[in-house]
Amino acid sequence: MNKIYYIGHFLEGFNDGGQSRNKAFREYFTQKDALVLPVYSSNPFVRFAFLLSILRIMLFSKDNEFFIHQGTLIVLFPIPILKYDWIRTLVFKLMEYTSNRNDVTIEVNDLPYEQAKDLELVVQEIYKIFQDKLYNLKNTKYIFASHEMGKYINDKFKLNYEVIINGSNEIKYFSNSEPLHNCFSSAETKFVYAGGLNKGRQIEALISKFNNRKEILILMGEWGEWMLDYGLSDNIFYLGKFQEDYAHYLISKCDVGIIPYDESRFYYNICYPTKASFYITAGIPFLSTPLLELKNVFEGSEMVFFVPFDSWNIFIDNFDKSRLFEIKEKVNKEKHKFYWKDLLSKYFKYNSKK
Repeated sequence: MNKIYYIGHFLEGFNDGGQSRNKAFREYFTQKDALVLPVYSSNPFVRFAFLLSILRIMLFSKDNEFFIHQGTLIVLFPIPILKYDWIRTLVFKLMEYTSNRNDVTIEVNDLPYEQAKDLELVVQEIYKIFQDKLYNLKNTKYIFASHEMGKYINDKFKLNYEVIINGSNEIKYFSNSEPLHNCFSSAETKFVYAGGLNKGRQIEALISKFNNRKEILILMGEWGEWMLDYGLSDNIFYLGKFQEDYAHYLISKCDVGIIPYDESRFYYNICYPTKASFYITAGIPFLSTPLLELKNVFEGSEMVFFVPFDSWNIFIDNFDKSRLFEIKEKVNKEKHKFYWKDLLSKYFKYNSKK
């Protein structure tokens, strides 16, 4: 029987979209008795030993399957060392050699170069060189985290690719051993944003939309400590960071999720935010700017409100809370389609028949 090698990394304590995705794939392959190869250690000597072990397997493996996360390749071969031409050449010669002798799939969650360039982060040209080399590999399959991302790369490189959007887990219910924050008991419509709260992600603009309204805005996630001194109005609550399962449970106590990303930005339009599935699997609809990838997945579903950010005040003013019961019923009937277990099992079951 051919072996299945899974090469991925998951950093405990990190709950961003990429790590949640890696964790879901890792759990799936573990259940399928794949050989999960260790990649990361805080001890540099152990980490180097892991690298040597993976290099040996890639060199000698034949007629086996490899599933590799793009981000994990950067953990194995950090960007600073890929800046050296001879190292980069050896790495991609090895990748090409392994792909020619085995069935290799590379999972792509983000496009670091385009992301940095479009969102005005530090742009390193080495990421573009890395991506161009990676997507030029022959006899290699790719899985992208969104349809638009796959289309964008395929237009340049003509890949053999498929798509698995970001999912979420089934909700876990918690007994009320700890009383919930009093914001959850409000009779007003409760809007919730769950995710990174660092400045520059439309958070300040989002706060201004809800400032001194009767509707409730609940903010949860990392890097929001700056809001403690921001002077939030009485209807806006910053609750901080929670363990992922508990955050999911708290979201189910709300009415409408929020994705406020700038619709004029290219990268926001081609990615599929993990929080979209996080809201749906918690049983609530969400309000989003009209982002292309989200419209591909949800337009016409009656589970998402697509409204340009400049018009959010009007939407909130006119929101009919009496429709929520009917909308949440629709969400609860469809949410299973966004569970990780359904997304992954459906994909791999289909591809095993090819």
